Amino acid sequence: MMRALAERATKVLVIRLEKGGVINLERQVSTSNGYGIWEYHRSQSSTMYRPDFTVYRHVAIKPADPQAGQQVSVAICLPGTPENEWKLLNS
Repeated sequence: MMRALAERATKVLVIRLEKGGVINLERQVSTSNGYGIWEYHRSQSSTMYRPDFTVYRHVAIKPADPQAGQQVSVAICLPGTPENEWKLLNS
């Protein structure tokens, strides 16, 4: 999992990636094994991977509901998929 810092903004969870880049998350939709499954904010672009170009609009973060400044583990996922199918962020 990629390490990142969490930051709370008004009704948005902001994840600042160590390698640069920001992910804005709108709401937590579920939990899985201590990870929170969060939906991208509507202003955030989707993430796609080759070869099938599946559209990902969710992120798994641990801890599930981080406090401001807390480090989190981050992976792109589809809701309901097992952890071994989550994709690590490369940004």
